Amino acid sequence: MNKTNKINNETRVEKSTTVSKWRPSNLLEAPDPRPGMKQRWIATMVLGQETPTNVAKRLREGWQPRDIKTVKDGQHFPTIEHGKFAGCIGIEGMVLCEMPEEMVNQRNEYYAKMTENLMSSVQQDMNRVESPGQPIQRSYKSSVTRGGMKE
Repeated sequence: MNKTNKINNETRVEKSTTVSKWRPSNLLEAPDPRPGMKQRWIATMVLGQETPTNVAKRLREGWQPRDIKTVKDGQHFPTIEHGKFAGCIGIEGMVLCEMPEEMVNQRNEYYAKMTENLMSSVQQDMNRVESPGQPIQRSYKSSVTRGGMKE
C-alpha cells in the first residue's frame, strides 16, 4: 500500500509542476484574430452612457462584432448576454470587432493620405506667414503608445 501511495503522490507532483506561468489578468483579453482578419475593441458605452454614434460609425467603416461561436472550443472569453450584441465577445461597455485585413489596409491608407494632406496645408500656411527675420522652427515628431509600451 505504501508503494501505491508513493506512486500517486509522485504523479500529483508532476501534474502540479506543469501549471502555466502566472500573469496579471487583462480585462480586454481577446482571442487570436482569425486568418485574414484584424480585430479591435469598440466602445459601446463611456462612463455609463451609451455611444450609439461611435458604434454606428465603426459599423459603417466595416467593423463587425465577433461572435463567440468563432472561437475554438476550450477557450473562454467574456460574452455579452443581452441586447444588440448578444452572443458577441465583449465586456464593460466594449465589444470585440473584426474586419478583413485588406479593408483595414485600405482604411489606413485613406487616413494616412488625409494626414499627409493636412500636414501639407499646415506647411503652406507656415510658409505664408514666415518672414526672413523670424523663421518658424519646424519639428514634426510623434509617437504611439499602447498599454504603456512604445511601438
